Amino acid sequence: MANPSTTQARVVVDELIRGGVRDVVLCPGSRNAPLAFALADADRAGALRLHVRIDERTAGYLAIGLAAGSGRPVPIAMTSGTAVANLGPAVIEANYARVPLIVLSANRPYE
Repeated sequence: MANPSTTQARVVVDELIRGGVRDVVLCPGSRNAPLAFALADADRAGALRLHVRIDERTAGYLAIGLAAGSGRPVPIAMTSGTAVANLGPAVIEANYARVPLIVLSANRPYE
């Protein structure tokens, strides 16, 4: 039986694909591992292209370039906390440039 986090991550990825997403930028971490695995599975299946970066600042600007070039929204998946803060400048730039980004921040389940 799949764990709930894995199932939810697969649903999120399936909906992104259904919504027209073709590229995703991933900053992997322990908190977003289920999402990272679901994205990697979709990449292997040819349903999307996964771009892995370890720095959220770099990931944000890569996502802006991909979205500007394709005209499609590009999700950036990261962990929580300061990872989200590091993405801030790219989100502001995308907003003013009217470039569609989707921010996916993952956290541990509440106990």
